[in-house]
Amino acid sequence: MNIGQYKVIRQIGQGSFGRTFYAEHQALDESACLKEDMTGDPIIQAMFRAEAKLLWGVHHASLPTVKDYFEQVGYNPILAMSFIKGANIGEVVAKNGAIDDEHVAWILQRLLDALSYLHYKGVVHCDVKPENIILNTKEHNAVLVDFGLYVQNPGKGSQAKGGTEFFIPPEFAQGLPPIPASDIYSLGKTALFMAGGNPQTGSFPTNMNKEFQRILGSMIRQDPMARPQDARELNQLIGQHRRDVYKRTSTREEIKFRQ
Repeated sequence: MNIGQYKVIRQIGQGSFGRTFYAEHQALDESACLKEDMTGDPIIQAMFRAEAKLLWGVHHASLPTVKDYFEQVGYNPILAMSFIKGANIGEVVAKNGAIDDEHVAWILQRLLDALSYLHYKGVVHCDVKPENIILNTKEHNAVLVDFGLYVQNPGKGSQAKGGTEFFIPPEFAQGLPPIPASDIYSLGKTALFMAGGNPQTGSFPTNMNKEFQRILGSMIRQDPMARPQDARELNQLIGQHRRDVYKRTSTREEIKFRQ
């Protein structure tokens, strides 16, 4: 099956609202990910179009890039994006076990840089979780995907559209507007999961560095205003922690798992 210049090779995922495919651009011989909305619901299709419009203007190494968007009579809307090589954090941990503290730290820094970029543009992702983060360890990168629940320029009456159990910020259940600290909470819970802690109870691995535990603990405070508010400043704090503890801010290994 061809969609525009893209040849669909295989299906790589399916959810409640649609499917994703691995495809290749026939003229350029480059890989792409095609995301199809299958609902036929005008409201959801409008959200899908808004996601495409948002990502069209996004240019960051730890975020997906839109390549094209298709709406044709008789066909479902299709969003063509960059294909991100790697596996999501949930898959990585299920296969290999918990990730070493130092490597959790560099993954956090990549994602905090992406969140800082998004928050500056007025975007709160609202669904940061292990399954929405793809690790490409060969390129030493982590990419945040799936913007289906994002909120842009949230105001007093804004509400989150959903979330994922154990990673959803408590303020969403209270009907409060999403804020940058909401993404920081979900990222903190994701870091806890990566490190082998329990995102349900908020408990940490017994052998985690105490200072790193303190940093992650600040990210998952129940009160959104008691958390770090600025992703860039938190990124710098983790960088300083790496210098203090590991005497470096780069790692030689692609990825290291907890002993």
